[in-house]
Amino acid sequence: MAARDRLPALALASAFLGAPAAGTEPDLGWIDFARLAAGETVVQTGKAAARGTVTVDAATRVHAPKEVIWGILRECEIAPEYVPNVVACRLIDSVNDGKSELFVQTVKPAFFVPRFEHVFRLDYYPFDRIEVRRVSGPIAELEGTWWLLDQEDGAVLLVHSLRLRPGIPVPRLFVRATLRHDLPIVLDAVRDRAQAHASD
Repeated sequence: MAARDRLPALALASAFLGAPAAGTEPDLGWIDFARLAAGETVVQTGKAAARGTVTVDAATRVHAPKEVIWGILRECEIAPEYVPNVVACRLIDSVNDGKSELFVQTVKPAFFVPRFEHVFRLDYYPFDRIEVRRVSGPIAELEGTWWLLDQEDGAVLLVHSLRLRPGIPVPRLFVRATLRHDLPIVLDAVRDRAQAHASD
């Protein structure tokens, strides 16, 4: 796959992302591991101290190698197939010897919000985490991390931590509800595609 055709699915979730600072470990205390073991994807939402800022975390177990999951998270052309509200995306630059990339993404969050473009940066730490942050566009604050955590039984715990302040006139309640609905859809799709690929 050509570099210009790759875009992490983490552009995903309505392009609303956020996360812990680089080098930290994710908070797993909120996760209901019994539900995960039963095959569910779990999610929590919250309010950050900053006005209008929303935080979201989601997690699922994936029975596939990290490399397979990682590859799916970077497939630009298929992201709009399963990421709600993402219309298009493309790579615009590769920096730091390919360890980071800049993308432009077109998003249509809701019928009452015009579609818009924003630019974000992804920093890669193979095969443990991918971090995303805002570069430009109408989104005021955008930070996120995908974590790929090894489990004792050989599965991978896929965790996505999100922090978003839209910067456009939409209620925080709407943003939180949208993320709570959309993010599990994204994680389910990544899990299902990775497991199907691993079983081929």
